[in-house]
Amino acid sequence: MMVIECDILVIGAGPIGSAFSYIASKEGNDVLMVDRKNEVASPLRGGEAVSRFLFEELEQELSLNGVYRWPIDDTLIYTSSATVRTREIKWKSFILDREEVEKKLVKNALDAGGRLMLGVTVNDFCSDGDGIIKKVKAKSIFGKIEIKPKIVVGADGATSTLRRWLLGRKIYSGIKDWGCAIEFDAINVDLDYENTMQLFMGEVTGGYSYIFPKGENRADIGTGTRPFYGKDPLSEPSPIDFFYKTLRDNKFMNRQVKNFSPIKIKGGIIDLSRPIHPVFKNAILVGDSANQNFAYVGEGIIPGWQAAIIAAKTVDKSLSEEDLSVLEEYPRTYEKTFIGQEAKRTVKIKDNISKVIDMDINPKIKSILTVMLETEIIEWNGKELETALKYKDCKELIKYANDLIEEKELDMEINPL
Repeated sequence: MMVIECDILVIGAGPIGSAFSYIASKEGNDVLMVDRKNEVASPLRGGEAVSRFLFEELEQELSLNGVYRWPIDDTLIYTSSATVRTREIKWKSFILDREEVEKKLVKNALDAGGRLMLGVTVNDFCSDGDGIIKKVKAKSIFGKIEIKPKIVVGADGATSTLRRWLLGRKIYSGIKDWGCAIEFDAINVDLDYENTMQLFMGEVTGGYSYIFPKGENRADIGTGTRPFYGKDPLSEPSPIDFFYKTLRDNKFMNRQVKNFSPIKIKGGIIDLSRPIHPVFKNAILVGDSANQNFAYVGEGIIPGWQAAIIAAKTVDKSLSEEDLSVLEEYPRTYEKTFIGQEAKRTVKIKDNISKVIDMDINPKIKSILTVMLETEIIEWNGKELETALKYKDCKELIKYANDLIEEKELDMEINPL
């Protein structure tokens, strides 16, 4: 059996685990990343759209300067009875090349002194009487491995092995609301707009289909759903079923991508439940394993990166001071940042959207209310929702939405179809 000692074991070498490893390795710690995949960034399991201004705030610290990014200047949302176009800063994005970004982060971590082992599946944790993890058992192409870390970091997503061990053995331990998606990296598209994200709402249970331009006659196209909001979640159509239904029935989407050719297919799940406390003695969770995401749109990269940077610096301090209690500074610091606060607000927005989805009201009214919440025409805390619910006519509700837009001086407009 191979026995390995390290300061920090990071389970998961995706965008969050590699970001954590880069920052922690730069501080001089002996960091070992392990991943069950046999290749970095393959298969890809997440989206490529990130908030533009937040990416620009984090890219220098993560040494991501120069990676490909396609600029998105606004977002156009279609419902069954209205369109909303928003140019608010939160809806301006970059579409990244996720494979390039993940490989760049891993290279950064290795250049900083970190180590990486691929094809490694963690299968057990051994703790002492105080709950401190002393040994981690894994299997790999090299045979059985025993790892002896001082700190263990779970950065392997919503179905994290470490999270399951900490919260319960079931694969969906702690998950009360999830999103799942299918996405195609597509060529042979004929887009109406080269720098506009398009969302198509109304046909998909608790979610939407989308077109995210990437430049050079390419786009990420797909569908994200929330199965819990169907009458029978286990019998709900899959995201790919919803995608092809939207492609067939929505004329705005159909005319742009009906002849698309996929060059890559991606899929995955994201936990949209409330964030969980991420510190457990000498173990921490980061990114989707701790539900650190923008819940109303399912974006996990930016919140995960912010958490990874803070967590890595906190772990370094904990190791330097030989004091595990220092790890509790990590969630407190994260929650005080703009991104941490925004993540909290998005949970409230998502909950308000869920409330509307559950209502027995006109589907066209429901779709307009949903997009008003999503774009924050209705305040994130839902304070105007009660008034909006009084409108039973789509035109009157759209007029109310435009009144709110004018009152709040938002850079967007809503128009009837």
